[in-house]
Amino acid sequence: MKLFSKRLLKKLAFSGVVTVILLIIAEIILSWLQIFPTDYYTNTPNSGFVWEINTDEITGIHQDSEVSFDELGARSISNYEDAEHKMMVFGGSTAACFALTQEKTWPALIEKKLGNEYWIGNFGRPGNNSTHHVLQFKHMLEKPELKDTKTVLVMQGVNDLVAYLISSDRYLNLPELKLKKFAFQHIPDDYLPWYRQLTLYKLAARAKKNIKFYFNHKDHLTKTVLDIRALRKQSKILDELPDLTPGLTRYEENVKAMIQLAKEKNVRLIFVTQATMWKPNLEPQYEELMLTSGFENNEAFYSTTALYGGMEMFNQRLKTICAQNNIPCIDLQLPKTTESFYDDFHFNESGAELTAEQITKELKVILKN
Repeated sequence: MKLFSKRLLKKLAFSGVVTVILLIIAEIILSWLQIFPTDYYTNTPNSGFVWEINTDEITGIHQDSEVSFDELGARSISNYEDAEHKMMVFGGSTAACFALTQEKTWPALIEKKLGNEYWIGNFGRPGNNSTHHVLQFKHMLEKPELKDTKTVLVMQGVNDLVAYLISSDRYLNLPELKLKKFAFQHIPDDYLPWYRQLTLYKLAARAKKNIKFYFNHKDHLTKTVLDIRALRKQSKILDELPDLTPGLTRYEENVKAMIQLAKEKNVRLIFVTQATMWKPNLEPQYEELMLTSGFENNEAFYSTTALYGGMEMFNQRLKTICAQNNIPCIDLQLPKTTESFYDDFHFNESGAELTAEQITKELKVILKN
């Protein structure tokens, strides 16, 4: 019996050693192949997903959304290497437009309207605000492929307002590492423990994430919309916002930081104000579509009148700073109906087209100067 146990232990030890050696060899080969990005990317290069859209619940969108990212991590519809004029778009979900299939997003529509000499890389990332855009501006334009970018277009404001309302402390004081991890899907991983830097570990983590996404998020948009609509109907609605002064001050600092970076990198910077469906006395059929809370965990909701007032303050601050610094600012004005939006501020198909038409019209004038 003892002899049998020793033989078993020897076999197990030998198998363990062989397994470790094979894992080391696999890690060396996989690391050499550079499967995972080791630089700053807002989204995973050469990846994509599909969002299933319930067209009965999401007004103005008529198909599932196919989302894909090119080798730079941008939503794009052409090859950046073929373009004479590279333009980058930064923003939150209203720039990312994940509910709209690739060619129906407003950045893609603008590219079509401007012509073949233009490439527009959409680096929008849901939830990002001006603090994240400063980091993206700083790191993305350092990429060799993007150093000759001529124009950067930034649509922002609503996530600054909402993030400040949800947690003023987080908005004002979040550490830079946490900001980077939200601004980018990938950042250099030298801050991680050694085992999490291993390619094998990352492969296992990706597999887990993909499985979770497939089962829990393929219908994420429709499910989220329906859940929040139901919650809002039974929640407390508040008509007064807190003092926005500290948030507006930080917003101004971020806008000025981007203006300075644009000068340093010799690119034309253009801002776009945030259009929303919010307004005083919003019609009941549109009020039912509102989703934005302004509170942690949706524990209460601010009224559309209150949110309208806050958004006006952030948009006006942006326009004032741009005027003072001679920076173009496109004041996006859209119908506050389902002609433009499927909820508070996310564009549906016709809204993206209206947005592209207005921005393109003003862009053509700006780019001539």
